[in-house]
Amino acid sequence: MRRKYVFFDIDHTLLSHVGTSHIPSETREALRLLKANGHVPALATGRGAFLTHPIARDLGIELLVCADGAHVLNGGRTLHRTCLPEGALDGLRSLAALLPKEVAAMDDCFIYTDNESEDWRTYFEVQAGYACVRPLREMDRAFLGCLMVRPPLRGDYGPFTTPPAGVLIEALHDLVEMRAEGVSKWNGIERVMEHFGADASDVITFGDGLNDVEMLRRASIGVAVAGASRAARDAASFVAEDIDDGGILKACRHLKLIPDGD
Repeated sequence: MRRKYVFFDIDHTLLSHVGTSHIPSETREALRLLKANGHVPALATGRGAFLTHPIARDLGIELLVCADGAHVLNGGRTLHRTCLPEGALDGLRSLAALLPKEVAAMDDCFIYTDNESEDWRTYFEVQAGYACVRPLREMDRAFLGCLMVRPPLRGDYGPFTTPPAGVLIEALHDLVEMRAEGVSKWNGIERVMEHFGADASDVITFGDGLNDVEMLRRASIGVAVAGASRAARDAASFVAEDIDDGGILKACRHLKLIPDGD
């Protein structure tokens, strides 16, 4: 089989949050076998690089599409990045003065927020492995901005209801995300394919969320995992079994990416 680039979302796709967050042993085996059979496992995530690197190192994965496509890396080298325009950063700073607990932004190293919750800080810093939460006033660039409210938006949310030129707003489950226009996981994957001289026919994607819909629909094969959003399931070629029941491994065998019973 021609080499495939297999992109996995992280949360609820590679990483199970049933009990203590973990990567199921069957998923680890699937990744090992993909590599052994000449394919390239990669990550496509909404996480920033600083939250992605620990998982990538653990799994031996070098191709990373981070921050929902705003930051693309190969082996620690940045292939592409698209930051929010300055007007969006000004809007985030202004809104944070009114809603300090709801506004956050992220680059490749830090989360910027005026939310002083110890739970918030611990959640991110345990994953990053260092003090990654900083006050919003220290932000001088960002790949993503977030408003921690359940969509649809209600009330005046500044740049999230009237975004500046060149900015895209998307409702994702329990938050609303701001990123530069044209940025998406699929756009990031296209950057990877350009770098390696490959195309969509060489791409297989696995995901579960609203930010995975485009990459599930546009890859040669898109696999939604059990428990995925309705939109993700509708966009996918098929739905895998539960990841805690070996769903990733079984899907890779079903797609003939790895031999049965290897």
